[in-house]
Amino acid sequence: MSARDGVIGVLHFGLGEIGRAIAVAVAERTNMKSVGAVDVNPELVGRTLGEVAGGSQNGLRVARSLDAALEGSDGARVAFHAAGSRIEDTEPQYLELMRAGLNIVTTAEELIAPWSGAGTACAERLDEAARGYGVTLFPAGVNPGFLMDRLPVFVSSMSLQTHGIHVRRLVDLSQRRGALRRKMGVGESVAEVEQRIAERRIGHVGLVESLRYIADGLGWEVGDVSECLSPVVADGLVERDGERVEAGQVLGLEHTARAVERGGKPLSLSLTMRLDAERGMDEIEIEGEPPLKVAVEGGLNGDRATVASVINAAAFVVDAEPGLLWRLPSPSAS
Repeated sequence: MSARDGVIGVLHFGLGEIGRAIAVAVAERTNMKSVGAVDVNPELVGRTLGEVAGGSQNGLRVARSLDAALEGSDGARVAFHAAGSRIEDTEPQYLELMRAGLNIVTTAEELIAPWSGAGTACAERLDEAARGYGVTLFPAGVNPGFLMDRLPVFVSSMSLQTHGIHVRRLVDLSQRRGALRRKMGVGESVAEVEQRIAERRIGHVGLVESLRYIADGLGWEVGDVSECLSPVVADGLVERDGERVEAGQVLGLEHTARAVERGGKPLSLSLTMRLDAERGMDEIEIEGEPPLKVAVEGGLNGDRATVASVINAAAFVVDAEPGLLWRLPSPSAS
């Protein structure tokens, strides 16, 4: 049955800040309805979705397990998964949802380019499972998912020849959720942040995957990807949106990923998230014939746009072919 043939039943898997915002957005849609919710947080289990997320909800209660959430539910067809970033961590969750016959839209960052690196074996298993169960698994979001991967590939299609791509993003953390600020080390000491960087316990997930998505979209073969993650340190006191960062403490992070196509074409991504950015910026520069530069004035609010990306993908995954669908079809310039 096509997504156009009725209201889409939605199950929410993960009710962190983004998951709760997705639930509120679903309640405002006429073409979809929340029919189940799962979260392992004991403070949320047993409460109604309205109590947890706010907004106009239908009173269903948050369950700790998928089986409990689906018991007596009214026709769930799509799971909105917002419960992890890395493929290896989320694979068991996807498989459980697939076995229940659910199409999945996920915010997991690494899934934007699953056929590279350590995630390849997981991606192969997930693709095979999705095809076997007749469902679709699709990564959505803004970064990864749009600004620094899918959009640059589409923009490059306006050049007859593409000689290089550079994507730059500046995010004002004072306008973003608290969980993201903690993820960027806001208010911590430099030593604490550098230790967490060394242990891969901090920062944005998916920048290298975004770069590999672009390379794949353009048919470029790239070798090693260089990646650098470093703290942005306050020169003086910064107070914004309830945050107080003293001089010498961390305001956020600078993150870059670079590679060179075997013919010498450069590909670089630069992402800076800091509390004192004042005004965000998103910019895509194409070295090509003709050269192109596309910018989003003030930058795109990633939290709100991620919610939009997820819920707008519901009808897409219901009607899509089964499997792990990460690459969107698009023309590419060589």
